[in-house]
Amino acid sequence: MTARATRPLQSSPSKIPRRDFPTPSAYQEALQHPADAFADEALRRATPRTGPLGLPRPATGSFAAVFPMTTPEGRRLVAKCFLAEAPDQHKRYRAVADHLAEADLPYTVGFDYQPKGIRVNGAAFPLLKMDWAEGAPLNRYAREHLDDPTALEALAQAWAEMLAALEEAGIAHGDLQHGNALVAEGEDEKPKLHLVDYDTTFVPALDGKKSSEVGHRNYQHPDRTEDDFGPHLDRFPGLAVYVALRALARRPGLWDRYDTSENLLFRTADLYDPSASPLFAELDKIDPLADEVRALYAACHRAPEALPSLEDVRSGTSDLGAAPVRGARTPRRSRRPAPSRKGRARWFAPTAALGVALATALGALVSLVAGGVALVLAGAGLSGWAARGYRRQPVVRRRRRLRQEQARYAEQVRALQREEEALRNKRQAVRSRREERRAERLSEVREEALRDRLKHHFIGEVRGVEGLTHRTVVRLRAAGIRTAYEATPEAVDAVSRLGSAAAARLRQWRAALVKQYAPELPEALSPAQTRRLRRYAERRLEQIDEETARTRRKIEAHRAERADAEARAAALPELSPARYLLRLDSSLPSPEDAPPAPTVPPPTGSTPSAADDSPAPTTASASRDSPKQASSAWYDWQRE
Repeated sequence: MTARATRPLQSSPSKIPRRDFPTPSAYQEALQHPADAFADEALRRATPRTGPLGLPRPATGSFAAVFPMTTPEGRRLVAKCFLAEAPDQHKRYRAVADHLAEADLPYTVGFDYQPKGIRVNGAAFPLLKMDWAEGAPLNRYAREHLDDPTALEALAQAWAEMLAALEEAGIAHGDLQHGNALVAEGEDEKPKLHLVDYDTTFVPALDGKKSSEVGHRNYQHPDRTEDDFGPHLDRFPGLAVYVALRALARRPGLWDRYDTSENLLFRTADLYDPSASPLFAELDKIDPLADEVRALYAACHRAPEALPSLEDVRSGTSDLGAAPVRGARTPRRSRRPAPSRKGRARWFAPTAALGVALATALGALVSLVAGGVALVLAGAGLSGWAARGYRRQPVVRRRRRLRQEQARYAEQVRALQREEEALRNKRQAVRSRREERRAERLSEVREEALRDRLKHHFIGEVRGVEGLTHRTVVRLRAAGIRTAYEATPEAVDAVSRLGSAAAARLRQWRAALVKQYAPELPEALSPAQTRRLRRYAERRLEQIDEETARTRRKIEAHRAERADAEARAAALPELSPARYLLRLDSSLPSPEDAPPAPTVPPPTGSTPSAADDSPAPTTASASRDSPKQASSAWYDWQRE
């Protein structure tokens, strides 16, 4: 279902102090009772998707747990429960919703950010209510159509059209990846794209802010940091997905060799060091894609904000160099010509000299104070100027990105460890509550047996009780009480104009019936009921054990990714601010310079064979087994 974005609630966001957000299992427990958990009326009446044991089943990511919901009318919704706090979240979603509603594009779905949308253990937390979007994740759709090159080419065309429409509207999704792009069949049998998850979406009203996340590492530019937040955000991942789709349309065998279930052919290692990527070497052999592959190769080294649009790349009007992906082997430390000075490198020395001369002149002609002030102002301006240039250097940006990745993985590990602890406590609770659950089930069985007996005593029988009249029966029936089972003390007390004496006689009448049937009520669970209860507890423990094992695997994967980021950071050459200033007037490359041709081609025979069914490695060991990023000619000048 496609829907337009709707404006979020206009109430002020709650000032939530820094605290631990609920774990996925805590949200799962809360959603067993939607009427108590949600503030939104539609979600209160909705039913969550459940697993084999009848428990809500979420799709859990690094930053949120997503629960599909269905209302009694059949409307499908999504409740996105956050696992961590994000700054200015309410303002961001409101700005995004306003702009998406104005743009009215067919690629977005309606959503409503609610600052106090869900209660867990008595505390309120933010919630994102979203309309359901039909479609399969991008990577699953590609896998299911590997034998249909026409469909993949049509999807690539639809992808390019979507990116052009978003860019024309001043919108960047900010986290284009397989899980956030859903593909459905349109009425004309052409693929139809829907984008979900707007946590990192850029709209003009958010210009000047930082990104709350940096996106999926197997899709995003390797140098992207939280400072990169603008209409250019989708250009790099958009090009990577476009190239991957067109490559699969021509060589579907690439899927078996490079799919990891968390990518679309490309992995972060390919994007960090394309000169050592077997995938890039294979793609460069596909002649119809040569220009696009080389454009992506060059984009890996270009500053994210300096990239051209996909439309420019497709039309051949982009300024990305046609540097070959493969080249002749040259010495690793071969010196390349220093790039010509431009920008800050060209004007730094003259400006510094002018500032010093101006300060000296003012000191001589006016006063030492004026000269000192001029010198301080000139120094501050030049420092800011140089600092901005330093931060934009490729090696500095990449190091900052890698440090952010390390911090993010460390935070995710801590959150997963909290989830693991919560699952251990839940397991212990299931084991310790066996006797309590048996008693609860026995009480339920006795109540069911009592109901089966009392439901045959209709309320008209009370006419034979002294002090109860036909008018009493009429009032009881009007209140929905038609049998002795329904005439509970609470229900009787709620009947208007009944009178205390009549209510007391009704309670006595029902109590006498309960006492009459007490000997017939079961004193223990039957063997079959006991077995069912035991099997439920065993299945619940198995489910918790599976979730715990899955959480542990995620912890190990995040630790491996963090070690990978540390290894990549350690492989980068050092560029201190002092060294940057010393070389600012000579040989520094500009972030906008196109990268040179690689000096180290992929090792001979490194391309996976068609018979190799194992996925390409994604952990730190894979990074250590391949040439490090520092071997790229883009960084050679810093080793001279």
